[in-house]
Amino acid sequence: MDHLRPTTATIDLAQLGANLRTVRQHLAPGTKVLAAVKGDAYGHGALACATALAEAGADWFGVALVEEGRSLRQGGVTRPILCMGGAGPRGSAEAIAQNLTPLVSHLDEAYALEAAASAAETVVDIHAKVDTGMGRLGVPVHLWPHFLDRTADLPHIRITGMASHLSQSESAAGTIHTHEQVRRFKEAVDVARARGLEPSLTHIANSGAIIQHPETALDMVRPGLLLYGYDPDSPRPRIPVRPVMSVQTQVLIVRDLPAGVGVSYGADFVTTRASRIATLPVGYADGYPRALSGKASVLINGHRAPIRGRVCMDMCMIDVTDLPFDVHPGDLVTLLGQSEGASIDAWDLASWAGTIPYEILTGFSERIPRVS
Repeated sequence: MDHLRPTTATIDLAQLGANLRTVRQHLAPGTKVLAAVKGDAYGHGALACATALAEAGADWFGVALVEEGRSLRQGGVTRPILCMGGAGPRGSAEAIAQNLTPLVSHLDEAYALEAAASAAETVVDIHAKVDTGMGRLGVPVHLWPHFLDRTADLPHIRITGMASHLSQSESAAGTIHTHEQVRRFKEAVDVARARGLEPSLTHIANSGAIIQHPETALDMVRPGLLLYGYDPDSPRPRIPVRPVMSVQTQVLIVRDLPAGVGVSYGADFVTTRASRIATLPVGYADGYPRALSGKASVLINGHRAPIRGRVCMDMCMIDVTDLPFDVHPGDLVTLLGQSEGASIDAWDLASWAGTIPYEILTGFSERIPRVS
């Protein structure tokens, strides 16, 4: 079916595969790669991205929710899937039914999985997570031996991997904390091995660690933002990846306004001269943040045009007065991506909106069709 909306997000799946290969070039041979496709693949479309990444050689996929894993399975994804948010209080049976590997952070979750696996007359593989300094999920270090001892009594649970999560890996400023987290994690793995456990996969490195701390790669790494073309700490990638998503729309209408006219809600912007203002059919309901009001710009034929007034739910306005050509309804407008040598990327939008690239990319809503 043809998309009727003039706003689309184009996903360059070939570039996505190239980014994965670039990440692999910075890893030791044999290191496995878990491609994070949670959050609808950071807003890029989980099934299409997982399919492309599988073709490019991703070993595992990482989702946050059982529902995300189920969608991938229903779409034909057969590679191992780690449910990084665990199975949740009610997701154990479904995780087992969909052959997902839950990342388990506490005994209650292990008990729920044991009960579900027993009912299904199967054994469920899990990865156990230890909290080494993130303070979010994971078994606290001082409770780790107790957790291992209790799970050893569960006949339908098999720990095949161990993981933790780094909280400050992307920047040099977090080096001391990162080293301490890695030390704690290795000690936790040693504690498990002393009890006879031999996890086939240990993993702690995210995108930031792949760049800043390559020694943390261990058996597997978990890149996310890097795969989609961005460095988590720098507008200039320290590994040569390129953005995968571009977002474009079309001019809806162009109006000639005299001086003294307020534009958009609240009249935060008032024309100070005769102005040509173009309306775009995209707003914060599409994930173009209201925080960009009066701060961002867009690209038309490689030229920048500033946002004027407040971004509305479904529309925003740009000032095309100073462009060296006439702008007409239907003209192509780039919100994110390249236009005749000029570019706006997620770091630019994040800087204008006072946020991070992750939020920009995942924020583009489902009503913007993804095309590839």
